[in-house]
Amino acid sequence: VAEGLAVDGAAYGIVLLGGDTVTTPGPLTLSVTMLGWVPAGRMVRRAGARIGDLVLVSGVIGDGGLGLQAAKGEIPDPNGSLARRYRLPEPRLDLADRLLKHASAAADVSDGLIADAHHIAQASGVGLTLNLDQLPLSGSAREWLGAQERRAQGLVALASFGDDYEVVCTADPAVADALGLTVVGEVTAGGLSVLVDGQVVDPGAGGWKHG
Repeated sequence: VAEGLAVDGAAYGIVLLGGDTVTTPGPLTLSVTMLGWVPAGRMVRRAGARIGDLVLVSGVIGDGGLGLQAAKGEIPDPNGSLARRYRLPEPRLDLADRLLKHASAAADVSDGLIADAHHIAQASGVGLTLNLDQLPLSGSAREWLGAQERRAQGLVALASFGDDYEVVCTADPAVADALGLTVVGEVTAGGLSVLVDGQVVDPGAGGWKHG
């Protein structure tokens, strides 16, 4: 644990201030409190999306959930890339400056892309249309999707798994290209619509529901 903290501290400029450990009757449990900052008045919040904005996402979606299945031995993972993606996600610090400059709202993709995009819509008092045909997928995710009997259900699953730790955000179409992310939808007047092949599909919970 100490060696891992040292590696991350060097990689991301993190300073460890202190800590403590306690005994439990169950497995080892660790919690971390992290403090950071943004320029005054420039924090990109969930609230801020505007009707007409585009919805964009970084990286690829679905590998976190597939990685959990791979780690449990439920799907093949010949080179271990899916399990690594699940066990050791990398924070998208490379996006910080672009998000501060161009994004109107943002959230991390931890509960699932559909659920986290919906969080933005709810906080902003707007609606969303997501086009799952535009999901950015890895080669492993495309292979998994191709093996599913129903493509629409497979796409909904990939967009609902969570644990991707990518960034979903909204931006004005005039500046969206500067973010360099994948457009997966748009902000609308109200409600959540999820499309596959141009047809509305039922996303179910769309991801993890807290509480």
